[in-house]
Amino acid sequence: MGNVEKMFENLNTAVVSCDANFRVTYANEKCKQMFKASMGVEDFVGNHMGDCHKPETMEKLVKLFAEYKERKKNIDYYTMGTPDGKLTIVNVPFYEGDTFAGVVEFLFEGSLA
Repeated sequence: MGNVEKMFENLNTAVVSCDANFRVTYANEKCKQMFKASMGVEDFVGNHMGDCHKPETMEKLVKLFAEYKERKKNIDYYTMGTPDGKLTIVNVPFYEGDTFAGVVEFLFEGSLA
């Protein structure tokens, strides 16, 4: 495991990444724990994001990814309510050279506002 992966594994913040085709490529332990508690899903790495998002959320993500591909946006965030309180979700795109390659998502417990 590389240093970046060690850092993500030791964060008390959920981290999940996906490629440009909405395939989950990484989830740290905190993220796996959150998904198991909220959705009963233990291993979702390799799955399509549509497997764990509502259709209306996927519509928003498709538009967001298009904005990232066109470099019209370089970060996105929103706050949502959960049974345990609030989550602030921050999406950050990453690129391979000039090509949009995917998104890293950070899920913070609580509101950052």
